[in-house]
Amino acid sequence: MSLYHRKASPKFRVSALVALSLLCAAGASADTIYAVTIINATFSATCVGGSGTCTEVVNGSILFDSTANTASHISLQLTGTLTASLDSFYNGSGTAPYCVSAGCLAPDFVYDSGVLASHDPIEFDPSLSPVFGFNAPTPEPLEGGANNTLLYVPALCGGDQALCNATGSFPGGADADYELTSGTYTSVVTPEPSSATLLVTGVAMLGFLLRRKLLAGRSSHERSVPN
Repeated sequence: MSLYHRKASPKFRVSALVALSLLCAAGASADTIYAVTIINATFSATCVGGSGTCTEVVNGSILFDSTANTASHISLQLTGTLTASLDSFYNGSGTAPYCVSAGCLAPDFVYDSGVLASHDPIEFDPSLSPVFGFNAPTPEPLEGGANNTLLYVPALCGGDQALCNATGSFPGGADADYELTSGTYTSVVTPEPSSATLLVTGVAMLGFLLRRKLLAGRSSHERSVPN
């Protein structure tokens, strides 16, 4: 029987199917984790006291699961007349951050978890371009305008901002969900560790089994050739 038409043994068929199933599992587990980077999301408003324009800027990154609507590795910084770390994400499930003012944002948003008890936190809700969405490896503009990218600065700024509502600082309060004036973002898919592990394991196993089968067939063929 020709080597190239020899039937695979049941053991090899089962092993190959296991390897192929790992490959399929890796492919089926769609990569839904995106590394989103916020670049100079800028908000401006008349300073407290009515003199001049005060500006707040958000920069940083976040890993976002677009399927589960969850976030991790949040590292966003608010700088300007105020300074805060926006390090937590609320998607509407679980315990909501304390926020009772009229300007509190609706899920989904990131916020400053370092606020004092019974104080509203600073909240930030970025809105990605509907054209590019999460597929934006090069900088694209954040969506501005009412009900898009928003920044909420509470009247007491979480109780941990010394300059909150001081003359010459960015204003806070019920109307402090100011609209975006400029800002961009990038977003790239990031393989989930489980998918990457399955893919590497599947490829390695399948390669090993195919090589083993080829060597076994070659050895059998050499034995069948008369000296």
